[in-house]
Amino acid sequence: MDDTDLEPVAFTGPDAPPEPVTFAEQARRRADTEREAVEWAVAELESLIDARDVDLEPLLEYARRSRESMPDRHVRSYEAMAETLDVDPDSYEVYAFAYSDLCDELAAEPADDPSRGCTNALVSPSRTGRDGSLVLKNRDIAGRGARPKSVVEQPAIDGYHGFLTVDTCGTVMLYKGVNDRGLVAANTYIDANRDDIEPEAQFRNGTVVRRVLEECVTVGAARELLESIPTRQLMAQTLFLADGTDAVLLEVNPLEERIAVADDGAVARTNHFVLSRSESTESSRCRRQRATALLEAGGDEIDRDSLWRIAADHEHGPGNESICRHPEPETDDHAFGQLTTASAAVFEGGSPTVEIVMGNPCETEPARCSFGDEFSMALRTGARWLERLRAAHGGSTAP
Repeated sequence: MDDTDLEPVAFTGPDAPPEPVTFAEQARRRADTEREAVEWAVAELESLIDARDVDLEPLLEYARRSRESMPDRHVRSYEAMAETLDVDPDSYEVYAFAYSDLCDELAAEPADDPSRGCTNALVSPSRTGRDGSLVLKNRDIAGRGARPKSVVEQPAIDGYHGFLTVDTCGTVMLYKGVNDRGLVAANTYIDANRDDIEPEAQFRNGTVVRRVLEECVTVGAARELLESIPTRQLMAQTLFLADGTDAVLLEVNPLEERIAVADDGAVARTNHFVLSRSESTESSRCRRQRATALLEAGGDEIDRDSLWRIAADHEHGPGNESICRHPEPETDDHAFGQLTTASAAVFEGGSPTVEIVMGNPCETEPARCSFGDEFSMALRTGARWLERLRAAHGGSTAP
């Protein structure tokens, strides 16, 4: 399917409806926009939870405790979405805040790669041959079949910057995006977190990325924000940052209480640290080695097309070692027990624009979306994601 020729609609800018002035108003509008996809996903999960007699209480406890580290504006957004959607509150809370743990419960066997996936690359201006940096993110998750994706655009609200991204419908945490000033942030998860930090005091990666986009204009300001939080209270991640003139990769290591910096011309990261210590799986090593080799083979100038070729690469596949990861034949419809690519995005530092793909980047041409411009309602609502899912399963996922 081609996402480039869908009917465009504006959500911000002079031709758009009145913009929300509070985070709760914005969340209610987003819930209405993504309603079909979110309500279908939560209902699908509820049927599986009941069929497999999953005890939600431990997941709910973590979800509720971890919410205490979120800014009030993010909590208000979540509560407004929960009030707007016609979903069971407990099921929705687990969907929003404890999804990866729920996937472990729903999988016939837990995912054999605990690093949670993702392959990212950062190319600085010295290697792009242009003014800005480029950032690639392949988002790999377990259970992608019940995790609908949409293009999310939030305007500036109450002094906080607006942002544009492709991420999970109905959630308040972000794992990549670009704000209205052209600051890009994208992360990969590392399985290297402290056992002595309670959920209430630990700042989740999806919260940190969203705070960077809402509160910062430059790479320097983003680094100051991170340094204002005790590193031991952060979750382990590699964080890719880019603006119009600067680009940097940060390895955030709460175990060692340090943030290591890489600002080479072109770098790739998966789900282990390179500049400090962490465990590494075969999948993480293979994907990083392959992405690094492709960057090195790109010559002096690496452009968007180069990054999309990396995103769609199937070396070492099929399976977990491939950069573009597909569900293997033995997985269930939703791939709860395997990490697979749910979306891909290419950002340019300094430009409030993103090129996105829903699902595997080898299967469709990317759509280009710019903050404040018109783009497809099918991408905004998650309808395009649902359409692909139904096509893949012969229409069996209709609500």
